[in-house]
Amino acid sequence: MVALIRQPDAREKKPEFSDLPPTIFRQLEKLCGDKIISSGTAFGGLSASAGFIMTLASGRKVFAKGTHPAETAHGSANLAQEISAYQIVEALRDASPPYIGVVSDGEEDGWMLGVWECVDHDPALASLPRLMELFRAWQKFDGAKEVLPSVREQVYISQFFSVDKKWQRLKNDPAIRKKFLTLFDDQPAANAWFEKSIDALTEWQIRAARLGAPEGLVHGDLRLDNFIFTKDRAYAVDWPNACFGPLVFDQMFLFSNLEAEGLGKIEELMEQFGSYISDDAVAMLASLSGYFADQAYRDVPERMPRLRWMQKSMLLAQLKCLSRLGIIESIPRMTDENQ
Repeated sequence: MVALIRQPDAREKKPEFSDLPPTIFRQLEKLCGDKIISSGTAFGGLSASAGFIMTLASGRKVFAKGTHPAETAHGSANLAQEISAYQIVEALRDASPPYIGVVSDGEEDGWMLGVWECVDHDPALASLPRLMELFRAWQKFDGAKEVLPSVREQVYISQFFSVDKKWQRLKNDPAIRKKFLTLFDDQPAANAWFEKSIDALTEWQIRAARLGAPEGLVHGDLRLDNFIFTKDRAYAVDWPNACFGPLVFDQMFLFSNLEAEGLGKIEELMEQFGSYISDDAVAMLASLSGYFADQAYRDVPERMPRLRWMQKSMLLAQLKCLSRLGIIESIPRMTDENQ
């Protein structure tokens, strides 16, 4: 397995368990009904949010994640949305580790941790068939419309279904385009590629606002690192963006990530999933790639050193697929791209 873009060695800057206030520690023990005898920082995902795996006196393990004073109220709102989804969406209870509860110091910019039963993840057990099986199962869930916001109401996801920004912004703003071109080894060649491809990208991006694809439960940030694999099964985690909308969104997001990780081409992964690249899928790829094109060139956040790498990797996978489909020209080599 060779990823498209070399991953940075640095890890996210997360709080230590010793940073927890005594009141939060006591709430955790009360919620779990047992003494905490040890804890370690849990890494995974790309955010700088708090994450801990705690061992209780009984030997049971629990996982806690959430916000802390170094983050913003936006993180608390995301966690609240995720907890609400776990409480009301039956499919999440089937797809994810059991949710236990939440602890908080009551401050808008303070500590708030959701707590789940800990599932021991073994990366060596990662399996595309298991991942696909789990993915199909929750995409069949038909109750999301009654209990979740639509993709056009969900703050983060809604931008992928609007006609503005993304490729439109790069097309209309020469200064932003210049920054985008720094993602490539040969910037003049990249600019020539851009001139030949931008009209098609913007036209397909506009189509994402009126998809006719089947709708259902949408995860909204589906990457390989949001799956947990055990000897018995796979789980999906990290659901703050859960909403109702076109299923093709999650498909293109996930399969773009799998191609970026070197696990197959998007269109081949769709075939394994039992589907194909439709016009709706092309429109979704154009919109997603436009978002990442307008993010990947930005400065690397100090606490999240892998964020731009992920965005650039997703962008490259999506543009490669659009090129293979004949929608755009073949793209020049990106900086840090693996051969």
